[in-house]
Order: sequence, then C-alpha cells, then structure tokens
Amino acid sequence: MNDIDAAERGEIHTKPTTAQEALNIYRRNLEIRARDKDYQYAHNVRSNCKVIQEFVDRFGPNRLIRACNETDLREFYQALCFRPTLSQNSAAVFIGRVQGMLKAAQKAKPDLVNWLRPTLAVKRKTEFERRLVEPWEYSKLAETLLNPPLAPSRRAERKALWREAGDTLQLLRLTGGRLNEIVRIRLDQFHWSKGVVTLYATKTENERDIPLWGTSPQIIQNRIREGLTDDELLFPRARTATFDNAIARAFRKAAKLAKLNYGQANGFTAHSLRHTFCTHLMEVTGNDAGTVMKYSGHKTLESFSIYLKPTDNGRILATQAMGSIGLFLASFPEQEGDAGNAGQLSEVVKPLAVKEVAS
Repeated sequence: MNDIDAAERGEIHTKPTTAQEALNIYRRNLEIRARDKDYQYAHNVRSNCKVIQEFVDRFGPNRLIRACNETDLREFYQALCFRPTLSQNSAAVFIGRVQGMLKAAQKAKPDLVNWLRPTLAVKRKTEFERRLVEPWEYSKLAETLLNPPLAPSRRAERKALWREAGDTLQLLRLTGGRLNEIVRIRLDQFHWSKGVVTLYATKTENERDIPLWGTSPQIIQNRIREGLTDDELLFPRARTATFDNAIARAFRKAAKLAKLNYGQANGFTAHSLRHTFCTHLMEVTGNDAGTVMKYSGHKTLESFSIYLKPTDNGRILATQAMGSIGLFLASFPEQEGDAGNAGQLSEVVKPLAVKEVAS
C-alpha cells in the first residue's frame, strides 16, 4: 500500500547500490566501448576490472557504495604502492579507474544522484618524456617501411605488412589521429567533394573533420587502385584483433633496421606522430588553440594544456603591446609618459577640503 501511495505522489523507491553492483555497471560500460576498439583495449578492460574487483572485495561487495569515502581510496592506493610488481604511476592509474567506477554508478543509479562522490588526487610522475619526431626520422622510417630489405623468410608476408605500416605511418603524421582511429578507418569516412576525412575519436568519443592535406589523397587512391582495400575498410586486415600490435611491431623492427632511437624510453612511438602534429600546428598557427583542438579532437583545454607553452614571439608581442599603451597615454595633454610607463598628471592634485554643514 505504501508503494502505491508513493507512486501516486511521484516518488520512486529503488534498491540501494552495492559496491559489486557499481563494478558491474562500470564493467558493462567498458565492455560495450571495447567492441569498437582494438584487442589491446579489451585486454586492458579485463586487467583493470580485475584490480578494481580487489578494491570491491576489500571494501565489501555487499556494502553500500555510498559508504565509500576518501580514506578507503587512500588505503587501497597505499596497498597498491607496496606491491613490488606495480609502480607508483600504475597505482595512481588504478585509483583513477576506481573513481571512474564510482562516477559510472552515480550516473546510472538514481539513489546516488545527490551523493558527494569521494575523490583522491594522486600526482603521477612522468616516466617517459614525449618528444617531437624530427623530419629526417619520419622520412627514414617511412622509407624503410615502404622499401624494406629482403627478409630471410616469409618475404611476401612481411612486405605486405610493412606496406600497411608505411601507409599508416604517413596518415598518422598527416591527420594527427590515434593509431586505432587510423587502422580502422572506413572508406565512407572520406568525403572527396569536401576534401576532408572524418575521424571518430576512440578516446573522447568526439568526431572531427580533417582536411586531406599533403599526400593523403594519393596514399588512399593508390591503395584503392592496387586492390589493398575492400568495400568497407581502408585496411581490411584491421578486422584481425591483433592488427594494431602487428603495426606497432613493424614500426619497431623498421626503426631498428634504420638505426633510429625508437621506443617509449626514447620518446618515439606511434603516438609521438600525433604529438608532433599538434605541436607543429600550434607553431604555424601562432598558438591558435581553438583551431588545433578542432583538428586534434581534444575534449577539454586541460587535456590540451601540454601544447600551451609560452614562446619568445609571444613575449615580444606582449612587450610591444604594453609599450604602445604607454605611448598612447603619453599623447594626452597635461600628462607625461613613455613607452614603458603610464602617463602621470603634470600637476599635483589638491585634496578635497572637508567642510562642516549646518544641520
């Protein structure tokens, strides 16, 4: 009877969410997203959920997730830091995943709408510095991939794979896309009448139109003409779950043959081409963050902030602008000023005299 009265009043009674239910919601969200991504993403989902399950077991699977507080997060973070197989950065990543679980549960369950979700800010140290890929490094790697030396065995197979890797390398540099976005690109994403290609961001779920700059049209048309595509995909082998890993291995092997300092420890990976793309556009556009973010697909200015760096040209322009203000103020009569100082009154202003008024 109480439930009937509550329904008439517009009230909704729901069962409180437990920690295990929160994890199940988060896992399902990630598994659905993994269907559109590469094999490595699905593998990472399983690994992350396995660690988050440890947090749930420690906290109590049947306890209400509303009871979770910052102390629980900090205690689990400290336990992860003491593991010999985990670095401090990895522990911070897993804590971020736990907080992602809390956020997903709050969005899905009505009983958590007004919940003040606990947070724990953990600083991560940079393990591998990103760097720009020099033009000669890019050209040497592309040349090695597109014209590989003879292999001791399985020559045709390696030549075909390295051709795929060579075309992928060029498109990564010309579009600034992520590896998964490029290798799984479809032919209907190319809009030839507009001269753009639509990239669907696998990380931020944003889509963006990138002009077909440079040799991009030739690369695509050559693949179509040589029969290296099918009716749907630019790289048909991308249907294989491990195609991303095969491309990455081809990059490493070709870089080793070309005697390039390739790898995370050297700051040169496939993702470095995206970093180079964004940095180069920031330089040539005069730090036009709006335009570059439109092409790069960054969702927030915070994630894009690594490319917002002061430049010597910006400092000079700022100095000139402030100097012109001083000249402008100095042009007024009864004022004195120069390029570096605001004008000052030539006469001393007399203070106001206080007069008594009869009441």
